[in-house]
Amino acid sequence: MDTENPDEGETDKFSKLVSAWDNFGDSPFDVWIQSVSNAYFESGLGLKFASALLEVRPAELQAALNLATLSEDDLSILAQVKLPKTTWFSFASASSEAITSAIEALHSSKASDSPFFIVERAIREVSGPTSLERVMALSSTCFTHAAKKAKSYGLLSDKSQGALRNFGVSVHSGRPLTLKQAAYAKDLLRQLADGGAITRDSRDEDHSICDAILDAVDDD
Repeated sequence: MDTENPDEGETDKFSKLVSAWDNFGDSPFDVWIQSVSNAYFESGLGLKFASALLEVRPAELQAALNLATLSEDDLSILAQVKLPKTTWFSFASASSEAITSAIEALHSSKASDSPFFIVERAIREVSGPTSLERVMALSSTCFTHAAKKAKSYGLLSDKSQGALRNFGVSVHSGRPLTLKQAAYAKDLLRQLADGGAITRDSRDEDHSICDAILDAVDDD
C-alpha cells in the first residue's frame, strides 16, 4: 500500500504560490492579487522565506498582500490601470475616493513625473495627512508636556520620558522629527493615552494639548 509523501503537500503549496505569482500580467490584476494572497496564506510561509522563493523583495510581496485587503470594488477599479509597483503600498491604504482620485491623477500626469509622488499627492488631497505626519506637526509643548504627564502618572520608562523631552527640544529648535522618530513618538503618546494620562476630558486642565495629541495619534 502506497503511503503519501508528507513533503508532497508542502511542495505543492509552494509551487502554487510560485505559479500564482508568475501569473502576473496573464490574468486581471484583481484576480492576480487575490490568487497570490490565497496561495501565500495557504503555503504557511513567512514573508522573508516566501519572497526568497519568489525571488522578489519582501516589500514587493507585502505590498501585494496589503492590496488584497481592499474591497472587491476597489480592486476592480485598480485592475483597469497598469499600476507601477512603487504605488502599491499607497493604494493599499487609500480610501475608495482617494483611489479614484489617484488613478485620475495618473491618467493626467506626464510620462516624466514620478508615479509614487503623483499617487501620494492625490491621496493626501483627499485623505489629509497621515497620523505620522500629524505627529511630526505637533508643537514642542505637546512633547514636553507629554513627558511631564508620563512622569506624573508613572507611565513609560525614564528613557522613553527622555525621548519625549528630546523630541520637544528638537521641534523647538526647528529640527523636525524624522519618520522613524515620529513613529516612536506616536507609540509613546499612544501608550500615554491608553494609560489614561492623555484623555479628552483631562482632569489636569490641559484639554487643548491632550486633544491635539489625540487628534495626531488617532489611526488613519
